[in-house]
Amino acid sequence: MTHDLAGAWRLVSWSFEYADGRASEFPLGREAVGLLLYTPGGQVSATLMGGRPPGSLAYAGRYDVRGGSVYHSIEVATDQTLVGITTTRHIAREGDVLTLSGPDFQAGTGRSQKIVWQRVP
Repeated sequence: MTHDLAGAWRLVSWSFEYADGRASEFPLGREAVGLLLYTPGGQVSATLMGGRPPGSLAYAGRYDVRGGSVYHSIEVATDQTLVGITTTRHIAREGDVLTLSGPDFQAGTGRSQKIVWQRVP
């Protein structure tokens, strides 16, 4: 089951959320842009870039949907520390808006990630 993720998604926002109630942070700024692509065959590619602060993140690999979550197994990435890890993201859908949330890439940060995407027609 692909949970109807196949296709292209445009970034709405990417934020770090803190369990201790601190304000959300936007690692690539509030104006970050990006695309997330899921193929019917199980490949995923994510490319995000920001202007303030300048920076980018891109990775690609395989994905699998199980029990309301999507798992991205990262095979290539602009951040070499991500290669070989599998991220877990809870799936929430409201129409053409997809919210992926879950643990930070690194353990022990006290934060989680929240990434909101809009389906590209």
